[in-house]
Amino acid sequence: MATDRSPSPQPATTISSAKPRVASRAARLRKWLERTGRRLLNWARSRRLEHWWAVVLGVAFLVVAVACLAGRLQLYSGDIGDASNRLYLFSTLAEALASILALLVTATLVATQLAAQTFTPRVVAYRIRDPWLWGAVAVFGLGILVCFVSLARSGLLYLHTMWQQRGADLGVLFACTALLYTVPFTLAVLRSLESRSFITWLLDKGEYEGLEDFMRKAINEGLVRQLALAVRGLADHAKSELAKTEGNLELARKFAGLGMRLGRYAATHKDPEGIIVAMDYLAMMTQYCTERIYRAAADVFNESVRELETAAEEAFGQ
Repeated sequence: MATDRSPSPQPATTISSAKPRVASRAARLRKWLERTGRRLLNWARSRRLEHWWAVVLGVAFLVVAVACLAGRLQLYSGDIGDASNRLYLFSTLAEALASILALLVTATLVATQLAAQTFTPRVVAYRIRDPWLWGAVAVFGLGILVCFVSLARSGLLYLHTMWQQRGADLGVLFACTALLYTVPFTLAVLRSLESRSFITWLLDKGEYEGLEDFMRKAINEGLVRQLALAVRGLADHAKSELAKTEGNLELARKFAGLGMRLGRYAATHKDPEGIIVAMDYLAMMTQYCTERIYRAAADVFNESVRELETAAEEAFGQ
């Protein structure tokens, strides 16, 4: 009896089976675009005048630099072929840039000393990582380097007069850019001396230890308004972070711990106003988590309120 050896039918790939995959990819792409758009919008909203000034200055520098290198724009119209002119131009630019950079660094050191006395000694460590300071060093340093390289008589650089002109144009461009950069740099340094701006910076960078030092210093010096400003900023920041993580328990413990340590420190120094500020913060966070149905987080803050009440009663003997 003959056996039927005909191949079994294979499952055919249909167009309909590919549609869910295409729809899934489109949905992921749409979510990524929406998330990226929100991040860019939030970044743009949080930028200040000095940030936009720096962005416009950077874009203008790139456009002019490309135009100069392409030979479409000439910034220096003097006799670049004369050795004495080159020596005078580049040495003057380098000396001016070095002098201005020294002034900026000196101003930064003075502002750092004032901020360390007013806010917290940690400002010194923060200033070392300040992008505005390193931006100034980069802009002025590159400008000085371009002047020195253009002044040097290397065979590759001076094979043609065109390269002499390019070096002069870049030197003038870097000098103008560095001079204009002093405006946003000065605004950023002055703004860093404001309490509100400093608190916002600490919270954005997650420097909670620095914020804790700032609040303790306010308690020591009896600066109730400054303490209340810091706690208000901390509450807004904590609400934002908890909303992003749907009431993450670890974050709740971290923010509750900040309030607890602040209240205990105020109780140790017999500061009733500091205790009230800390308790108001914890009570506010308890109410917020309760309204958002973050029950575990609400329990953490509520327990902190009770512990702080006990610590206050022990401190004042009630």
